[in-house]
Amino acid sequence: MKLKGHRNLLSENSRLLLKHRFALFTVSLSITLSLFLSGSAGAQCSFNGVGCAGTNYANYGIFSTGAATLEYDNFVSAFHATTVRESNGDLKIWGEQTKFNGTQNLLAPTVINSVNFPGLTGTPLKVTMGSDYINNNQTILLTSDGLWAWGSPGAVLANNAAVKNTAALGKVALGLPMGVQPTDVKMLFATYQNLAITTCSGDVWVLTTQTGAMRGDGTLNTPAGYNTSWSRVTKTDGTPLTGVVATRGAWGVFIALTNTNEIYTWGSRTYLGNGTAVATNATARTRATLMQAPSTTDGAIKMIGATGNDNIKTSYYVLYENGKIFSMGDNDYRSLGDFTATNRTSWVRPLYPNPSSPSTAGLPMDDIKWISPNEHDRRYQTINVISADNNRLFCWGWQDGGMIGRPTNGALNPAEPADLVGGSIEVVESGGHTSLVINRCKAGYGYAGHKINGSMGDGTSTSLSTDNYTYETSPVTVCGVVSVAPRINIAGSPSVNDDGDICVGTSVVLDPSPAGGTFAITAGAAYATIVDNVLYFNAATPANQPVVVSYSVSTPECGPVTETRRFTSIVCTPTVTIPGRVWNDANGDAVQSGTAETGGLSNNMWANLVGPDGSVIASAKVNSDGTFNFVTSKTLLTAAGNYTIVLTNDPRRQGVSLTAADTPNNGYGYTGVNRGTTATADPANRSGKLNVGDLSTAADNSTLPAVGFGLSNDPAVLPVTFGAISAKLVGNNLVLSWVTESEKNNDHFEIEASTDGVHFTSIGTVKSEAENGNSDKAIQYHFTKGFSTESVAVVLGIALLLTGGLGAFKSRKFRTQFLSVIAGGLLLFSFGCKKAYDSTDANGKVFIRIAQVDKDGSKSYSKIINVVRD
Repeated sequence: MKLKGHRNLLSENSRLLLKHRFALFTVSLSITLSLFLSGSAGAQCSFNGVGCAGTNYANYGIFSTGAATLEYDNFVSAFHATTVRESNGDLKIWGEQTKFNGTQNLLAPTVINSVNFPGLTGTPLKVTMGSDYINNNQTILLTSDGLWAWGSPGAVLANNAAVKNTAALGKVALGLPMGVQPTDVKMLFATYQNLAITTCSGDVWVLTTQTGAMRGDGTLNTPAGYNTSWSRVTKTDGTPLTGVVATRGAWGVFIALTNTNEIYTWGSRTYLGNGTAVATNATARTRATLMQAPSTTDGAIKMIGATGNDNIKTSYYVLYENGKIFSMGDNDYRSLGDFTATNRTSWVRPLYPNPSSPSTAGLPMDDIKWISPNEHDRRYQTINVISADNNRLFCWGWQDGGMIGRPTNGALNPAEPADLVGGSIEVVESGGHTSLVINRCKAGYGYAGHKINGSMGDGTSTSLSTDNYTYETSPVTVCGVVSVAPRINIAGSPSVNDDGDICVGTSVVLDPSPAGGTFAITAGAAYATIVDNVLYFNAATPANQPVVVSYSVSTPECGPVTETRRFTSIVCTPTVTIPGRVWNDANGDAVQSGTAETGGLSNNMWANLVGPDGSVIASAKVNSDGTFNFVTSKTLLTAAGNYTIVLTNDPRRQGVSLTAADTPNNGYGYTGVNRGTTATADPANRSGKLNVGDLSTAADNSTLPAVGFGLSNDPAVLPVTFGAISAKLVGNNLVLSWVTESEKNNDHFEIEASTDGVHFTSIGTVKSEAENGNSDKAIQYHFTKGFSTESVAVVLGIALLLTGGLGAFKSRKFRTQFLSVIAGGLLLFSFGCKKAYDSTDANGKVFIRIAQVDKDGSKSYSKIINVVRD
């Protein structure tokens, strides 16, 4: 390929290398586009494949930088309820009124998906909350299918049929603002009675039920319809507020930061920071009004925030990239951190406590890396911040119930919680009555404040207040947080009810990291036992008495550490039980019979129960004797349609899409399925997937016929025995070669490719060369897919489109999603030459597998291989 006008700038080797990279990228791009069009892209922590260009959820916590892409909301905490975005992209939720019916509580972190939240559609993208004191919380969720809400009607959105007037999970009737698609939303922020959306283009939209001034469009008081329509925020001259990168607020106020380092505010009680008096009631600022910046010499602003209380008091915060923090506004409860209770109409500096006299003021805070005011709840004006000094946490403001980890309630000056002295805090989230922290060497989050209704996420609902941080919570892996803590992971998806309780009679596979430690049951040994890292539940745990499993191990970063994890179990009823078995099918007839077939076969496989929508409900490890068992609560089986059992080589998370079985390892292939009898044997079904019917109509507490999967690695049994397989990139051609050692009833081969080794798409077919599809001799096959120089030129054209040439597309949603897909392809391309293509790292790779298709349509698969550069 020629680079016009720049040929002599490149050596011949460089040109050839670049040519190979473009060719590989073209292959990767075609596969990526195919996966995109088939809807197989999933959410990720750092970039979820949809949304604003440059989205980076991992730009969070103490390592975050740059206001334009900074993520505020991987932790969101309201009054006794919290959500978290985990490093695998899952959104989890727990606490008060967080169950899908909007009235009950989740006692432990629970994935937001269609299994745990029946009726939910679309991929969860963003979540937020707003609340006012106890049992008055509403959760707002954005999915690729629209806006959803559950919890107390009126806590965020108007209690109106035109918006959302029911507690249970359901779509917001009003939907998103006209012309705004889910992929257009950059930030979703809620506080009591208010919801704000910041779009990728920098516009701000508000839906309020508090007062007209919060709309930001010039509305005053509460005229008819003020709370049942979206408003686009405008500036004081009536033109739209644009270029916004972050919108935050509290009850009675919004604050917005633009890409030009300007700050705007509007709402019921606002300050400008320039010495002018507070504006409230009849003089409320009803449009976005430019504020006086705290500094003109400290560079770029990193974060903004606000907190308030039920008397409509407003305190503002601005954090600069250089670590300087400023505050301004109401200070009745010492929420400005300047060691006074004087309201401030101009910006002031929060102060550290004097080391020699902690009750007196010390130096200004010049090294702050993260701020978290209580912004989602109406009540207590508090803030937590993390300093660069060993990542120590400081807090101040109106404490109630020990919510910021201090021993005294009331109005408090800045100080460090006694049990957090020493630092190592990587992120903090201030809730309505709680604070949560992540410590580098702790798997669970630290929790301070009022514990009630599952708010601590420890599997209990007991009520008590603690002014000391406790880590006896649940392990989470927060997106953007670098944790080196040992942890007790769960492999697969155990059988649970809709509250997350493990069904008695089932087990949980414990997958600790790092390995090499020791497990023990430190509480609840009467209800469970551990054998070979598998936790078996033999009885129901009493209320608020979970089984506590400890794991002790030593790591270079943290030294000797003991981590714990809590489990609750229950006799699930009604349930549907599905026993199963995997066995060595010696004669390939899908019937388990004869001496050679009496023993089961594990092959380190997993059985997955999959719902009608293709989402995993439960994932169970196949035992060493080949058996597995699903005891599934009918609360998870409400969807009508066919359910399936699908075999895989590794566990699958609940809620992820699973449409096809994995190719078994160790040379095995599928030989057929049965439902426990000879009459049900189906040797034609070699897919590793079995339809078990509509479980939503199964009788309560019924046990269905056993499911059986035959495996074999005997060439005489398998339809095709694959020999050597190779895939190379030769010039602009993908060249695939393979050998079959034997074939039986074979019709053709389908060549499938993938960029992640999981989701495959067909790129071509090759007819069998065996006579009548049968052969006992080796046959050599070849497949070539060419990618011409013109194709490479198309790739370059697409790259140009990324710089602004997509204006021809009328749909903003399509433009955004398309850009995301292309960006993913370019990422694969950019990684393509960094290391050998035969590495096991999926980045920048193309994976190939061959599907052998019988004359009756049944399929078997080869192993998966990497494309290597010739």
